[in-house]
Amino acid sequence: MKFRVEATGFKMSPSLKQFTKDKLGNLDRYNSDVQEVEVTLRMEVKRLLEVVVCTLNIRVPGRDLYLKTSSYIFEDAILKAADAAKAKLRKRKTKVVAAKKKASPNRKVSDAKAAKKYAKKAAPKKAQ
Repeated sequence: MKFRVEATGFKMSPSLKQFTKDKLGNLDRYNSDVQEVEVTLRMEVKRLLEVVVCTLNIRVPGRDLYLKTSSYIFEDAILKAADAAKAKLRKRKTKVVAAKKKASPNRKVSDAKAAKKYAKKAAPKKAQ
């Protein structure tokens, strides 16, 4: 998995870069198909306050995941983004697994269940 961190509008300290890698570098645990994670930190001024915006672009096969979080503190914005990314990756993985299960034609059905199911269908209906 590739990991890229960018900062726009300010110079990122090595400790902040390391914190970002520690918190977001292990996203491939939640979905093994993650190819690349791009993190962009940006400072914005909203009214009279400075706000940190953390955007994540997670490249996975199919459709990429895009997340945007904001906070007044760098670490808080990164942690919010990490939590949101974990939830999205888990949700995506469960959807993919469920779709694969549903699409597989050779699901195993126990003999007892199959016999019971077909016995009900084959039984003649009573005429009234």
